[in-house]
Amino acid sequence: MAGLRWLVGAGVFVSFLAVNGLCGAEGLKTIEVWKNLFTVVNGDGVDSNTTFLITKKGVIVVDTRVTPGEAKKVMAEIRKHTDLPILYTINTHYHGDHTFGNQVFEGSGAIIAHENVLKSLVGASGQEHLDFFKTMNIPGMEETVITLPNMLFKDQMEIFVGGYHLKLIHARGHTDGDLFIYIEDLKTLITGDLVFNGKIPYMGDAYIEDWLSAMNKLGDLDAEIYIPGHGAPGGKPVFIAMKHYLLNLKGMVLKQLEEGKSLKETQDAVRPVLMEKYKGWKNLDWLDANIQRAYLEYSIKQGT
Repeated sequence: MAGLRWLVGAGVFVSFLAVNGLCGAEGLKTIEVWKNLFTVVNGDGVDSNTTFLITKKGVIVVDTRVTPGEAKKVMAEIRKHTDLPILYTINTHYHGDHTFGNQVFEGSGAIIAHENVLKSLVGASGQEHLDFFKTMNIPGMEETVITLPNMLFKDQMEIFVGGYHLKLIHARGHTDGDLFIYIEDLKTLITGDLVFNGKIPYMGDAYIEDWLSAMNKLGDLDAEIYIPGHGAPGGKPVFIAMKHYLLNLKGMVLKQLEEGKSLKETQDAVRPVLMEKYKGWKNLDWLDANIQRAYLEYSIKQGT
């Protein structure tokens, strides 16, 4: 939670919600990514994605959006395609735009997450996280009750159901509780916020070196479809662009550190280069905060 508070103080998470959160103009949209595999994008809350897989036995839901109202819209989308029960709900990490719709799916099978998600959402830390979201004037936020995952794992978990095999793999990066889902038969990766598509990623809770290691894990898997936490699903270029952003950020910041530059000097040197390189991406006003996050992490690693 310290990372989140740090970025809140910088106004960055506020910017995220303001720029990307209120998507009413675009409206909720369901994309059929593959047969029986759908991703819900946009909506009236934060634009985090929800993905659902329809198996012969029932439905698996990945991430539940930012409010119960948004989650109910997801449920309505699911019911357009099947009346089968919800078997599992999976949270890719603890951030409220991926977990605050959990209450709509409570009682419909297990809510699965990495063990660190529970640590972040339980008690005072979870309430602080919810209270912050309530300051953002997101429609329906006041109806939210934190609903915790009730099935946890540490390193890896596998689900075999209805003709599908899903591997849930923990990989710290965006937060300390990230998981991604690999469906080998569909050559599909559901990445959570380890991958953003066309957007500068949020790094308030990030571990950049670990994030790059997580990207290596993703890259080692045979996948053709990548479903990010934010932005449209796509092919390998979506993954490659995200990895290159992390590599560029790390490399440029390390160069400045090696030259003994201050944080402000580093931001002033790195910002315009990244801004030009990623001018087609959203959230460019996050660059300074991301540079700061990288600067602090690699300063500590170098003992400077």
